Amino acid sequence: MPSRLSQFTDRLVTLAKRAVSGDASPPVKKGDGGYADWVIVVIHGLREYLDLPYRRLLDVLHEMHGIVEKLNLEMSELPDFTTVYARKQQLKMAVWRTLLRLSADLHDTGDVQAIDATGFDRHSASRHYENRTDYTFRSVKATALVDCETSTVLDIHCSMKHT
Repeated sequence: MPSRLSQFTDRLVTLAKRAVSGDASPPVKKGDGGYADWVIVVIHGLREYLDLPYRRLLDVLHEMHGIVEKLNLEMSELPDFTTVYARKQQLKMAVWRTLLRLSADLHDTGDVQAIDATGFDRHSASRHYENRTDYTFRSVKATALVDCETSTVLDIHCSMKHT
């Protein structure tokens, strides 16, 4: 019987491939290709599921051969945590919205559900501070799917809009 983590990873791989337009590209291309978008989405999903920072997650994945195999990667092909973080920031918002919509179908929800999004703009930082600190984001948006009957947060997504 597969573990809950294994089942979650299987489902996440399927959803991630669908969220990036059914992308069936190889998980990693040597040279300029880099990691497929779906791999970055899956690693980010595992980070959220396991509630670990990227650096720690990649350390843990080095000990989880079965989970890494589900990504069609060799242990030596796992990306560096900085690669995952940087690539996550580059993914289009449409990918995350599609993933949110697809993952909402996985939850057994009550009769009343709600999805809400809120955003925060950052216009208070001075131009001098932005240039000095390489401050590049203008706004943050958070989206949550909530089962109103049980007050359970089913899914949450945050994104940043860069300058």
